[in-house]
Amino acid sequence: MSGAETAWSSLASRVVRVVLARKDFGYAQLSRALASMGVKESDRALASRVSRGRVKLSLLLQILAVTGAKVPSLWDGAVSTAGTWEQRARMVVVAELSRQPMVAFEELAQRMVRLGSDLTEKTLTSHLDEGILSLPEFLQCLVALGSSSLELYVDYEDLVAAAQAAPPPPLL
Repeated sequence: MSGAETAWSSLASRVVRVVLARKDFGYAQLSRALASMGVKESDRALASRVSRGRVKLSLLLQILAVTGAKVPSLWDGAVSTAGTWEQRARMVVVAELSRQPMVAFEELAQRMVRLGSDLTEKTLTSHLDEGILSLPEFLQCLVALGSSSLELYVDYEDLVAAAQAAPPPPLL
C-alpha cells in the first residue's frame, strides 16, 4: 500500500469511526443493524474493514442510515431514493457533480488521478459510473470537486493534506 493510499484509507477509517462514535454505536450493534437491512457482516469483519479503511461508499451510506447519523443535505435525495446502495452511491456522486455542471465522470477521474489515485482513469470512470467507489476514492472525489460535504465527519483541510501528500502522477 502506497503512502498516499494509506493516508486516504486512514481518513476513510476516521470518517466511519466518527459516525459510529457520534451515535454511540459499537461494531456488534452495527452488525445487527446492518443485518436488519440484509447486510450480513460480523462485528469483527466490520471492525477489521473499518480499521484498514477498506469501506465502500455504499457501506458508509448504509452506516449513516442505520445509525440515524446526519446525511449531508446535498445527498438527501440520493440516500432516500429506492434502489440498491450502489445506485444510491452513484447518485451521491452525481449530486456532488451537480455543483460543477461542466465536470463529467471522465474529468473527475482525471482530477482524481492527478491527486494520486492508484487506479487508472478508465477504472475510476467505471467505478464512478457504477457506484462502486471505495470510501478512500470518494474522499479523493470530494477533494477533486472542492466539496466539504463530509465536514461533520472529517475536516476538509485533512482531505486536502492527504491530496498534497500524494506523489505527483507520472508524466506520459
